[in-house]
Amino acid sequence: MSSTPEITRWAAVAILAAAERRYLMQLRDDKPSIILPGHWCLFGGSVEPGESAEAALRRELLEELEFAPRETSLFTEFVILLPFAPPRTDRLTFFTVPVDEGELAAMVQHEGAGRRLFTIEELAAEPRVAPWDLAAVQMHARRQVLFLPPLPEAPPSR
Repeated sequence: MSSTPEITRWAAVAILAAAERRYLMQLRDDKPSIILPGHWCLFGGSVEPGESAEAALRRELLEELEFAPRETSLFTEFVILLPFAPPRTDRLTFFTVPVDEGELAAMVQHEGAGRRLFTIEELAAEPRVAPWDLAAVQMHARRQVLFLPPLPEAPPSR
């Protein structure tokens, strides 16, 4: 068995959850010099040394959208080995960030080629979406079903 790979990059990521089960996504620039050019992804970015994931998330949302969230809550975390040459291991910390219509209207985007609200069905139908972000949004959209506490085992019948 191989050893656990060293984390190459740690990112804090916002699942910006709006009304009617919609999620705000960023269209990445179509530059060949970046990972996943022209793909839909969540907003967020790298956690700097000495910074917490939540502080990084708040900083990134201010930089990217001029948005200061009123609330954030840790949702999930992935460690993913990306098969680049050489391979890269990312730690992705996802936060739920509720947003209302007024907050959405006030956002000023400074990074990426655009933004759009998606239902989970619309996002899943997109041919160009960051797969780890899609997985996190799908988990969030189905959290009431996926993360039910286990039922107690029935006593053995006699």
